[in-house]
Amino acid sequence: MLFSTGQDEDGRKATVMAERFELSELGDVATFLELIEDGGTTAFITIGGRDRFAVVPVDKYAAVQAGAMRAERELAEAQERAAQAEQRAVEAERQLQRALVAAEEAAHDAKGFRTMASSEVGTLGNIAELSEEKRASGAVGEPPSQDDAPSAASAAAVGGAVGSVPYEVAVLPNTPIDSDDYQRSMWHDAILDRMRKVMAAEAPIERQRLFNTVRASFGIKRSGRDIQSHNEWLFNRSIEHRTTEFNGSTFVWLPDQDPATYGLFRVVSEDSGRQITEVPYEELACAMAAALAGGKALSRDELIEATMRSLGYKRKTTRVREVIGAALERAADERVVRLFSDGTFRAGN
Repeated sequence: MLFSTGQDEDGRKATVMAERFELSELGDVATFLELIEDGGTTAFITIGGRDRFAVVPVDKYAAVQAGAMRAERELAEAQERAAQAEQRAVEAERQLQRALVAAEEAAHDAKGFRTMASSEVGTLGNIAELSEEKRASGAVGEPPSQDDAPSAASAAAVGGAVGSVPYEVAVLPNTPIDSDDYQRSMWHDAILDRMRKVMAAEAPIERQRLFNTVRASFGIKRSGRDIQSHNEWLFNRSIEHRTTEFNGSTFVWLPDQDPATYGLFRVVSEDSGRQITEVPYEELACAMAAALAGGKALSRDELIEATMRSLGYKRKTTRVREVIGAALERAADERVVRLFSDGTFRAGN
């Protein structure tokens, strides 16, 4: 509304309405202010509905509007700064995660080296004991030619002794990430480093056990098709290894481990979590040789149970019987063991 100062009918000074405008007709407040300045009148703005309204001087209304616009601009700028700060925080968190991975893995390196050393010492100790026994019995002679050399399990069966060591489990740091990050290149080195740690501690190892151990250390509970393919791609591209197959499973070996001359079996504990399906044939054959040492003759069921207990398993489940039974058939074909007419098995020769 526009108001001007004048006199009423009694000659008294009064403020009367000169003209009324709807803001919708003027377009904006700036146009309204121009009209006021040109007309030299006093202006007020009524805000509200028909029953409740407020009359506000134009200059005050304009100041409020300007303040509101400044507040809106400042809010937008603050939101933009907050978004930028959040982005920097996300990047800082990723850098921190990478730093934590490096620190945790460095802290576990010493334990991995101790595990490797312990396994090597155990192996050397068993070999030394076997050599001492052979020297005491006068069994040490010229080494066989390469063509006539028996497998490690066959040699153990004939010699009556094989090496056994506890099954050592790799200890990995726990670094939870999501499955999408697991497949990003920024985590490739960390995944490969953990694969190598598991190989150093547990090879020969069933390949899926290797992948599951590494995946679980990053807090990923399931191995979907994408995770599985990613693990296989990384492993085959970057990790030197040998492979053997047994009973539908693939086993991976360190490059300096020779399955043909491998002469150990590893005894599991309750904490190791290694299933009978995760034991390679070479270890099963060595465990059979140990069970038949000293000229023992055992029935099929007795040999399966003795082999199972040599490996540290306590329950002769259907799966245990199937896996060791499959190994027994292969061992008989390779003459690691021999089946006699009375139905008993004895060490091969």
